[in-house]
Amino acid sequence: MRFIIALVVIAVTALSLNAASAFPDGAPWGAANPAADQNCASCHFGADPVLDSETLVIDGLPQQPAPGAMYELKIIFADPDTVIAGFQLIAQAVDQQTGTFVSSADDIEFIGAAIRSTAPVRGDERVSWSVEWRAPEVVASPIVFYLAACAANDDGSPFGDTIHFRSYKLVKE
Repeated sequence: MRFIIALVVIAVTALSLNAASAFPDGAPWGAANPAADQNCASCHFGADPVLDSETLVIDGLPQQPAPGAMYELKIIFADPDTVIAGFQLIAQAVDQQTGTFVSSADDIEFIGAAIRSTAPVRGDERVSWSVEWRAPEVVASPIVFYLAACAANDDGSPFGDTIHFRSYKLVKE
């Protein structure tokens, strides 16, 4: 009986310590959209998610993208409670991803119109990431950029973390 109790305690401890790594390869693609079933706040739930967070900014985003143009974007996250941070960004038009992201940083991965950090960045009230986005050859309207960032406390658990969401809508005139 003691053996079974010990196994249960070990299993519960292991699960609670590894809860933050439920997705060891990163959040599911599309988790930056707060309306997604599996969004960032599904795994980081120390506080209510912040919708339309003014602490998240995409610098360099055009009001109207030119077809096929490349844009250098800087994602800026300024939350004073951040110990470590990560992000995910997706571009969508008419319920499908649009354009392509790239980055030369070792701690960022991308696939089509989605990009995310793969390693936490230490926060000192403000963190940033540089990425590039190539607009599609045919620009549909509107294009919505869904951005999410995690202000984590670096304790290895999903508790005490806050997810910030913000979306930007580009409308073709």
